[in-house]
Amino acid sequence: MDCISAKDESPGVSVIIPVYNGEKYLRRCVDSVFACGFPDLEVLLLDDGSSDGSSAIIAEYERARPGAVRAFSHENMGVACTRNKGIGLARGKYILFLDQDDWFDEDYIGTFFDAIEASGADVVVGGYKRPGADGRIVLSRLLPGKGHYRYITVAAWGKIHRAAYLKENGIEFFDNKIGEDVAFCMHEATLGGAFSFVPYVGYNWFLNAESVSETEYKGFRGNVGLFEFLEKLAGFGYGDERLEEYFVLKSALYYLMHSGRASTPAKYREVYAEIMGWASERYPAFTRNRYMNFGLPGETAKVRLAVSLLTMVHRLGIIGLFARLYCKGREEEA
Repeated sequence: MDCISAKDESPGVSVIIPVYNGEKYLRRCVDSVFACGFPDLEVLLLDDGSSDGSSAIIAEYERARPGAVRAFSHENMGVACTRNKGIGLARGKYILFLDQDDWFDEDYIGTFFDAIEASGADVVVGGYKRPGADGRIVLSRLLPGKGHYRYITVAAWGKIHRAAYLKENGIEFFDNKIGEDVAFCMHEATLGGAFSFVPYVGYNWFLNAESVSETEYKGFRGNVGLFEFLEKLAGFGYGDERLEEYFVLKSALYYLMHSGRASTPAKYREVYAEIMGWASERYPAFTRNRYMNFGLPGETAKVRLAVSLLTMVHRLGIIGLFARLYCKGREEEA
């Protein structure tokens, strides 16, 4: 069954899709929403100053599905501010986020809607898949749904959010070059709202080699606002000092691992010294935190290993050796 137009007054679900130069994959993205057949829906397409054919594609959908598609455009202001604008404009009882190069499985909206209605939760968390360009699923992740799962998936998609919970608590994306969605998810998770879990994997997070996270921020290129991001995370109320240390420093260590792989050993040591200097000043006893040494229950083995490895490297003072072994960038010849 195809989707019908949303009710003018208050649809059940708002799907927020920020668009920036997304013509290559945008039709696949939007078509996946309507393929869900959910009858009480609005789709917000927010053009963030695109210079390609995205605006024409958005106009096509607005004409073809009046009432169900609401189109907006503005000068470029970044994905965080665009999503925040979408939250303010959303009329639905619940909100789903979808990125322009990703897509939903056909039962995605109905599954999440039923789960949040049945549970009465403010947020319902599910899983996600990572399909590549050839359609092959390279990763499928579903949390165990217990313990600290509300903190672990730090993407706004793969979840359904009660709109009133976001709006009444001022939960917004952080306008920064990195961590905008992490800050959103941590703010949402630390406010004490009701979280629920659905054992379902229906979000397709496209493994796009051209995305910003896969290109622009590799190799410590430029100022990405790392410390502003870490201070933002540290300002939320975790209710447990060990958890705060872990989640804040996990983000710092992820940056070292993800962006540092393409750097030179010298640059890696430089950035490492800055980060660990900040960490040691703010959290002087973090090396004694059991979560930093052994990982947090519920995290993937890969994340637990990375956090514990870098904590051990710091404790043993062997960053020079680690950087030489880990970094793929070549030192410039003198």
